[in-house]
Amino acid sequence: MTFFHAFILALVQGITEFLPVSSSGHLAVLPFIMKFDKPSLFFDILVHMGTLLAVVFFLRVELWEIIQGIFKNSKASWILVGKILVAVVPAGLAGVLLKDHIEPLFSNPAMVGWAYFGTTLILFLMVLFYKGKKTMADLSWTDVLIIGLFQAMALVPGFSRSGFTLFGALLVGMKKTDALRFSFLISIPAILGAFVLELGTMESNPVTPGIALLALVVSALSGFGAILLLKHYLKSSRLHMFGLYCLGMGILLISLFR
Repeated sequence: MTFFHAFILALVQGITEFLPVSSSGHLAVLPFIMKFDKPSLFFDILVHMGTLLAVVFFLRVELWEIIQGIFKNSKASWILVGKILVAVVPAGLAGVLLKDHIEPLFSNPAMVGWAYFGTTLILFLMVLFYKGKKTMADLSWTDVLIIGLFQAMALVPGFSRSGFTLFGALLVGMKKTDALRFSFLISIPAILGAFVLELGTMESNPVTPGIALLALVVSALSGFGAILLLKHYLKSSRLHMFGLYCLGMGILLISLFR
């Protein structure tokens, strides 16, 4: 992998990780479109770690409040941590049990194209659920599990994690601001879990220190910019506009790779 390839892939990852356009879908098809060598799984984890840094920085106030609450043995903080972990369980189980079925999809751009239609549908339906009133404290355990199931579905390349989790959060009646925060909070253990699972592949997927640093920095900076853009579009109730992009991506991929 060259520095140019690493830069493009990290930039795409950072921008698409939080915008509802499926980062996994873009990383799956970009090598086919631009004739890049397919990035290793470890490189994929590296750019996800870069976006994790962006999330942690964006949620620094909320995370610090949670940490302080835990040390003070605050019941509310422990319940919130429990809800975050429960929301991650479906994706964790699906990732382990269905790994052999999901990984081949990354090598099938046409299937990714069909999956983009699913993201398109989710984003268009989102306009029906922008009036929620629930905060994170109001979420029931059933609500949390529903959001977690939507995150698990987003393991399929072409299904947007941010789009699906935000839809799940809005579907159960969350306020837009709290839906955004909760979607980001449950992305943290999900990304960390993926990183731990791939630690054993480090030797078989070597990445030079320079490329690793580039991947982390570029994905972190572009990821933070994407978070701010996502926040703006969600606040103005216009996330469904990204559905047009996903519709175009689906049509393009099916046309090129059918």
